[in-house]
Amino acid sequence: MPPTPPAPSQLIVLPIRFSVVEVGLYRCASPTASQIPYLSTLGLKTIISLTPEHPIKPLLTFAKEKGIKFMHIGTTLWRPLSDWKPIRDEIVKSALEMILDMRYHPILLIDPLGIHHTGCVVGALRMMQGWNFASILVEYRAHSGPSKHRLSDEQYIEMFDPDTINIPPLECLPCWFSPESGSDVSEDEEMTEEEIVSSESEQDPDSEEKM
Repeated sequence: MPPTPPAPSQLIVLPIRFSVVEVGLYRCASPTASQIPYLSTLGLKTIISLTPEHPIKPLLTFAKEKGIKFMHIGTTLWRPLSDWKPIRDEIVKSALEMILDMRYHPILLIDPLGIHHTGCVVGALRMMQGWNFASILVEYRAHSGPSKHRLSDEQYIEMFDPDTINIPPLECLPCWFSPESGSDVSEDEEMTEEEIVSSESEQDPDSEEKM
């Protein structure tokens, strides 16, 4: 009898708009059943769902079997939006405080499209990291494409206030985040300029004669 051919290996399918945000932090659109096997390669500890849509049963089963925390903050913190904001501040705050805490890593952020809620959270994180707004928009639009970006998302990111986020203890922070990022840098630069002006005036030999 001829030898039995080997069974074809299972095809691994990446979730739509999957990407690495930072070491231990991933983002994508809500995965389908055929995309879940790829998640097994990430060693996830936490999945954060940012919208109220109920996840598919295979995803919940996967999380339970692998001991992954499924944080459905899109449901637990959901309230009707009463202003222009595309996402509630409480959802962004809760997500960021987990993202900045290594005890939750590795983390996967999901929403139905992997664009709007995820984009707002990642954009807010970039603001906390001290990125300039132009670079944040490039990253946001790389995921939204030319037709799915929203002005309200971009305005939310631009107006985000990092001071509303509680920073975890230093020993729990990921290596890619420094609590000194952002506004502190510009203050240091202003102090440095003042020191330069003061130093130049002290070194000017004609300064006393001119007085």
